[in-house]
Amino acid sequence: MERFDFGFAPYVSLNHVQRQMLQESVDIVFFNDDEVIIQPQQKIEHLYVVIKGAIKELNTEGEVMAVYRARDTFDARALIEGSSQHQFVVAEQALVYSIPKSTVQKIIEDNPRFGAYFYASVAEKFANLNENELTGLFSAYVRDAYRKKAVWLDGSDTILMVAQKMKEHKSKSVLIHHNNQVGLLTESMFRELLLNHGSPQDPAHKWAVFDLISIDMNDFVFNALLKMMQCSVQRLVVLDNGEVIGVLEQVDVLAYLSNHSHLVAQRLESATTLEDLNGIAAQMTQSILVLRNNGLRAPQLAQLMQVLNSSLFEKAWRMIAPPELYEQSCLIVMGSEGRGEQVLKTDQDNALILSENADLAMAEQAALKFSELLAQLGYPPCKGNIMVSNPMWRKPLPEFKKMVGEWARKATGDNMMNLAIFLDSRVVAGNPAYLDEVNQYVRQFLNNDVGMLMAFARAVEQFDGDEQGFFSRILHRNEKENMDVKKMGLFPVVHGIRALSLENKVSETNTFERIQKLAQLNVLDAQFAQDLAEAQRYLMDMRLKAGLACLHDGKVLAPNQLDIDSLSTMERDLLKDALQVVKRFKNIIRMHFRLNT
Repeated sequence: MERFDFGFAPYVSLNHVQRQMLQESVDIVFFNDDEVIIQPQQKIEHLYVVIKGAIKELNTEGEVMAVYRARDTFDARALIEGSSQHQFVVAEQALVYSIPKSTVQKIIEDNPRFGAYFYASVAEKFANLNENELTGLFSAYVRDAYRKKAVWLDGSDTILMVAQKMKEHKSKSVLIHHNNQVGLLTESMFRELLLNHGSPQDPAHKWAVFDLISIDMNDFVFNALLKMMQCSVQRLVVLDNGEVIGVLEQVDVLAYLSNHSHLVAQRLESATTLEDLNGIAAQMTQSILVLRNNGLRAPQLAQLMQVLNSSLFEKAWRMIAPPELYEQSCLIVMGSEGRGEQVLKTDQDNALILSENADLAMAEQAALKFSELLAQLGYPPCKGNIMVSNPMWRKPLPEFKKMVGEWARKATGDNMMNLAIFLDSRVVAGNPAYLDEVNQYVRQFLNNDVGMLMAFARAVEQFDGDEQGFFSRILHRNEKENMDVKKMGLFPVVHGIRALSLENKVSETNTFERIQKLAQLNVLDAQFAQDLAEAQRYLMDMRLKAGLACLHDGKVLAPNQLDIDSLSTMERDLLKDALQVVKRFKNIIRMHFRLNT
């Protein structure tokens, strides 16, 4: 019988010889309540694995940093570094495996995968996890899917020749060279030719499209699908180092799909009544379940849902608003929907900017109907009433500018949160120039205002009480303990990055794009930016896991509440890593904006 339990990561990766080595050297040790296992700066000679009981990790201020329970390992990094910066104390009588340092070092030499589990950077750990999860469409590259034998013609060739070549090669499109440009001709061109009384002898360039939408051959097939949905096209030209080398058809993309999520976009495009939208909204949720089961991660799902939600909101507003109101309005979404980081249907966060000449009574009636429709489609009303149905978030352009400018000029807590919500806004319907004008107006109040930036950034500390008390609470688990992923992980990163982006005039709204831009500007260390992005992706995955669990159990959606007991050992380890990165980032924000002064 094996003395050590090898049924969990990373020990499951050990071969027979390595397991035997560990079995022969491991001890089982009992520690009583409040007993100190590791002191700060103490020389570390053993790696510990909890069999039962609980161990708490304390920093130099006595704050609980982590709690270790059955199958958790500590302190691997300190074992290599020689000593720990923290103290490890028994919270509940504990039985632990004690593995000698020499054994651990020998196994690491023989098994790099085992060592990587403990000592890889946070980004590398999550990347390894992703490699195990991604399948099919989500690991397929455009270079593997596009039609490599593209049909090429000269722009002076006739339309008749185009038709002959399409028939000969059984192709729905051909590429042409004309005046140092590349054009595309598709089957639909023949319809336009007939309707406009064209001739089979017309030169190909007369009917070709030269404003082409492209994708690089080394991009993912999923991103190609996303771009097709965003641009409402059925094909993309494929680039290699900027040169057109072929065409990726929608049918090629669909060959990689094991579900029918693409049908959602097609149904949205053809929807003609509000009743049509009901079934489409339900199908969107089903697509999430299928795609998640196929290995797609939360950030990519959020991108897909952003495209579909935008199409749905635009279609709904166009159906509800009379044509004159549609042209004199700008419908925007904000918060996580505006950033493209929302997967499941949660609170509505939207606003309406109106022309000075818009009929306000007509706008009110349409806005109320729009909010009511979204609720029927599964998008719950916003608890903070940040919706177009609220007059505060439905104003003519001059009044909207005045309101947002007031938020920027007077740094109260409510003003800063309203400003934060607005800064993530994105147009989904109507005239985008209205939002551009508000953004240009408000940014003149944000330039180099140190006091305002400090007040704005301070919201990163909004949920510090939840963070400080969480690990202490789970030491006394008389009841099931849930973790609010948004408060403890997602929000501090989103808002801290938003504050840095505001200071550095970064125009992107998506958190991951903001992180990338801040790293390019050397505002964030490149390695830390990578760790932060991967930690945020993992926390989004955990949030989605919690939300899907609610849907599966038929409960009211509470996407932020993560059941810690439901996590595997690896998931708990990665969660601790992610929270440590978030904690480090919050300290960076505190120092940068001098929040402790």
